[in-house]
Amino acid sequence: MKANTHALRVALTLTVTVAWDASVVAHAQDASIASSVVQLTVYADPPDLGLPWQTLGTELFYGSGVIIEGRRVLTNAHVVESAVGIEVKRADGSERFVGKVVFISHDADLALVEVEDPRFFTDAPAVPIGEMPTLQQDVDVYGFPIGGLTLSITSGIVSRVELETYAQSGRALLAVQIDAAINEGNSGGPVVSDGAVVGIAMQGMEDADNVGYMIPSPVIRHFLKDVSDGRHDGFPRLGIDVQDMESEAQRRAAGMPPSATGALISRVDYGGPSHGTLKPRDVLLAIDGRRIANDLTVDWPGAGRVRYELASQSKQIGDTISVTILRDGKKLRKSITFAPHTPLVPGRRTSDRPRYVQFAGLVFQPLSEDLIEETEDLYPDSLSYAVVNNWITRERREVLILSRVLPHAVNRGYQDWGGETVRLVNGVVPRDLNHLASIIDHAQGRWLRVVTGDGWVLTVDREAARRANRRILADYGISEDRYLGPEPTPVRTRRKRRR
Repeated sequence: MKANTHALRVALTLTVTVAWDASVVAHAQDASIASSVVQLTVYADPPDLGLPWQTLGTELFYGSGVIIEGRRVLTNAHVVESAVGIEVKRADGSERFVGKVVFISHDADLALVEVEDPRFFTDAPAVPIGEMPTLQQDVDVYGFPIGGLTLSITSGIVSRVELETYAQSGRALLAVQIDAAINEGNSGGPVVSDGAVVGIAMQGMEDADNVGYMIPSPVIRHFLKDVSDGRHDGFPRLGIDVQDMESEAQRRAAGMPPSATGALISRVDYGGPSHGTLKPRDVLLAIDGRRIANDLTVDWPGAGRVRYELASQSKQIGDTISVTILRDGKKLRKSITFAPHTPLVPGRRTSDRPRYVQFAGLVFQPLSEDLIEETEDLYPDSLSYAVVNNWITRERREVLILSRVLPHAVNRGYQDWGGETVRLVNGVVPRDLNHLASIIDHAQGRWLRVVTGDGWVLTVDREAARRANRRILADYGISEDRYLGPEPTPVRTRRKRRR
């Protein structure tokens, strides 16, 4: 599949090539699994992040998947992202069938593909989703690596369970490490144990042999439950930043009893799920009764000690959790209801279409991990927001950058600018891209002034810019001067069924 420059690269195959014949069936734990493994041929037209009104052109990629309940194919998000055409072929077949993406989770690097032709599913049983694999458990990995056209199967064991950064999204979710090599060709292939899918091949570690990662069954189940109501909401966030409490002086200063452990809250995102409930300098002692250790871990069944975030990631958007905190020496119990929440600088692949505003040839975009990866000339303050100051305040819900200047007479003198953060527009701090568009639309007076993060000032004649805008759009083949994103959807509330 696609190359990735992250230290953790997107997993494209877990591989030892084995011909599709009787010996493969004899090796497999369950011969029926192989007939339900598929190869995907994907024609993708990814967005151009540098010129967000256009795409990069059609590219051809290959990946793998597995047939699951509901006549659906489960695969990786990075296999089918930006797809404009998908063909699906079973490992034991020769005919390609048309598929389409129905749900995609970039956070979890998972996607569901539907095939309308019922002939595709003939004699191909749905493979059940199994339980969380344990350390040293044997697994078989199926897929289509480079170097051959037939199904490949390899065996390995589970060597580690922890929260790991997913290369597709940059988000840390539960992942399982296995001792299998990873090569290009079969991202999305099933990892099987005792006749059930216990994971989906995801990514490998560069400069390391036989280290592969899979998306484990609890993450798969979360995704499937999430989309069961016809909509994808994603994984919850508390919207806080914490630090460890391994310093005895820190614990004593916070008023913690000798036996107490927890995490010191350093920041709370404005408007996030925890806003108004948790405060900086609170000590988070437990989530849903799971005690947080001073090293920020919790004890999780089947996984051992993992980062405390797993306690909230196991919930769905709309769920309510209980938290135990220590505030001013008093132990308190609070409730938090999860709502959709995005960090100030979101991770990768957060939108299928990049958002932007163009005015006077000035192109403004919200900063994201995608843009950081693709843009060479970002100013250091942009990176500081992503790494150090990545929290939402009342005044700032997105970091906006002047990503580029499209040369025109109206912006002469600034045509080599690009990569600067936007501090002020006509004296107003833009909260987010929508607010910036509103500031421009309702600006008064002759000048539009933009102050960047390093204090430099960009000034254009506002009326001249308005007159030039149509010409700029035509010259650069831009269909519209802005894309602010899809309409927001209401938050789902989960209600208990009556017996």
